[in-house]
Amino acid sequence: MTYVIRKIYDKYFQKSRSFLLPILGLKKNAKFAPLQCYMAWQDVYSVKDRKLILVYEKEESPEWRNYIARTVMSHQMFDCYIETEVEDEVALVFDLHCIEEEYINVLQGRYSKIDRASKKKIREYYGYNSPEYAYIESFLYPEKYYKTYSEILDVEEEHIKFTGQLCDLPNIDKETLKLKTYAKINDVDKINMESRENI
Repeated sequence: MTYVIRKIYDKYFQKSRSFLLPILGLKKNAKFAPLQCYMAWQDVYSVKDRKLILVYEKEESPEWRNYIARTVMSHQMFDCYIETEVEDEVALVFDLHCIEEEYINVLQGRYSKIDRASKKKIREYYGYNSPEYAYIESFLYPEKYYKTYSEILDVEEEHIKFTGQLCDLPNIDKETLKLKTYAKINDVDKINMESRENI
């Protein structure tokens, strides 16, 4: 089934989750999916640090430990695992310096400037038959959708072309995690430890 854009998506959504998470190559339908994604962490990381912070619900299970060891900690961009003030939540931090240009494009709302390989990963993450796909496609390739958006918004197509992008900028306040940290862990064997130490 192919979805068609009939109205503008006007609610804010995390740009980190929509554009940066898929570039990591993690699967949308994975058993363990992040609760939320962020581009910054208050008093810990700013957007200048080029991090992607994924907040997960922590599980005490072999499957969770296996996921962390084999999928997360083996990832080339994995930086660290941080326990937070919320006891059953953890933050998995990825360093995106190796795709800094794509990070900056997202940060500046230039989604159409994301490189072709990363666009392919984003499109595959959502799947060609998902409800989100048409919107994501329009954000990545706006020139194909200027007419559609001009008709929906009832404005001249030239006005749409002038703005260039069809998706709003990241809201840095909403893209900033606001939790205290407790322990930074880089050893999978220590992940389920009960005691917490301030970092």
